[in-house]
Amino acid sequence: MLAKSKAISFLQTVVALLLIFGCLYASQWQFNRGTAAMANNSIIKTNLDLETLNDSNLENLDPVENQWRILKISGKFSPDRQELVRNRYYEGKFGFEVLTLFTSDTGENFWVDRGWVAAGPNASTPPVVSKPTAKKMEITARIRSENLSRQLQGSFFVTKASSEKRADMTKIQGVTAQPYYLDLIDSTDSSAKPLTEIELPELSNGPHFAYAIQWLAFAVLALVGRILLFRETKRLALVQVEI
Repeated sequence: MLAKSKAISFLQTVVALLLIFGCLYASQWQFNRGTAAMANNSIIKTNLDLETLNDSNLENLDPVENQWRILKISGKFSPDRQELVRNRYYEGKFGFEVLTLFTSDTGENFWVDRGWVAAGPNASTPPVVSKPTAKKMEITARIRSENLSRQLQGSFFVTKASSEKRADMTKIQGVTAQPYYLDLIDSTDSSAKPLTEIELPELSNGPHFAYAIQWLAFAVLALVGRILLFRETKRLALVQVEI
């Protein structure tokens, strides 16, 4: 009987320790996410007010450190090279972001987000997307560092789209481009005006720090609960001995 009681107590301790370490891990994970979000928001807030970049600033550009910064470059769109980014909502409606290839005068390729379009009436109907001309123009855009590869729609109605999995945006449709994309703000050509207006990011750190404290509280509760259970077991054992 005593051996069984010790085995149960040992099992309870193991379970409590697993819960405590699990909660501490989750707390640390949420704290790190909150710290990362705070650092990222600080970068964005600073970059929104910095001077505009141009072609000469693009060599060895760090897209994370320059995210949301304004860029002006001259070049041409490739109207037939287009991709759609799925799972996008605009004013409560489901649709796609339209990525069109842009080649600068220096020969560098960029995927440019021209804005949002509504989805077709069903899965087999393509959305209506206007195409820019292939004439030379100057565009004003914001640098975006997010990797959209997993959200690229590879269905049959996207021009030359490939269904293969992509690790990043450097090679889409067989074209090597920059590992970041651009949000179109304006263009000197009327055919290449943004389809929708770009919304600036909401600079919030999110609930990560609150979640970190919550998981820490769960760890403390698990520890306190194990101590109370241990004390209750000891008390019951003493009562049985007295009887």
